[in-house]
Amino acid sequence: MEQKITSENIFEKGMLINLSMGGFDGRVKLSKEQLKDFPTEIVRGVHDIFESEFKKLIKEIGKHDGITRWEIKYMSIPFPIDGIYFILSKQIEKAIEFLKKRENERKELIQNAIDNYDNAIVKFSEQYPEYYLHAKGKYPSKERLRERFYFKYQLFAITTPEKTLGEVSSDLYTEELDKFRKDVSTMKQEVVNIIYTELCDRIKMLQKQCSDGKPSQKTFNKMTRVLGQIDEIYSDFIDRQDIKDVVEKVKRLVSGVTADNLRDSESFKNEFKTSMAKTFEEIKNLPDTELTRSLEF
Repeated sequence: MEQKITSENIFEKGMLINLSMGGFDGRVKLSKEQLKDFPTEIVRGVHDIFESEFKKLIKEIGKHDGITRWEIKYMSIPFPIDGIYFILSKQIEKAIEFLKKRENERKELIQNAIDNYDNAIVKFSEQYPEYYLHAKGKYPSKERLRERFYFKYQLFAITTPEKTLGEVSSDLYTEELDKFRKDVSTMKQEVVNIIYTELCDRIKMLQKQCSDGKPSQKTFNKMTRVLGQIDEIYSDFIDRQDIKDVVEKVKRLVSGVTADNLRDSESFKNEFKTSMAKTFEEIKNLPDTELTRSLEF
């Protein structure tokens, strides 16, 4: 039987990953002259320094970054330090290949923006001459613009207190060890909360679609992805038997079921909806769980 992750073995099972991406919003603060008719003690303002087409190019980079960050979150476990995630050893190669691919795609988006940079400034000066006069000294060079869109990631491990505090006072040793154990416990609780939230969300959506008469295969695909994530990413962090039991129940309920099955048989759809409703109540009543985002029950 595979050993579950603990504070003693966590960095034998994987590493931490830090992903950092920079951007440029293309805005500057309004001047005092521009704000002269407003109470500046309560009013703050900015204005864009690019016309709309160039803004779209910048937003595409930001959108690309958002997807990259979401996918890395999907492959990992939140760690109790902002911007840091724990990634299992078996996922590291996949994560690095994904990040290299995304970085290359991103470079193309950045180059496209830089190729259109000079023209975008000219267009802005023609469309909004007054605002251009205020902003013209604040445009970064192309080199500096490229630097704004940095892309960095780092894989690392930290030495656990058991291995570093042997020579310090017993009180400090105990305090630091307790902190680290609490961090790992926090990770495990976050896993429970994520599973709880995702299952509630998907099951409620399936119930609604059965009631509306419009079951969607996309919802089933999302449920399959959630269940796959639990098996591949979260399983070593799950110590609670009640969580394992409801996950297995959901797997059995959706196994082999498609949206077409539900649309083709009213009786099967009603039976499926009833089973989902019972399972939803069971999950919703699990103790010591919190939603990771707002849901309407």
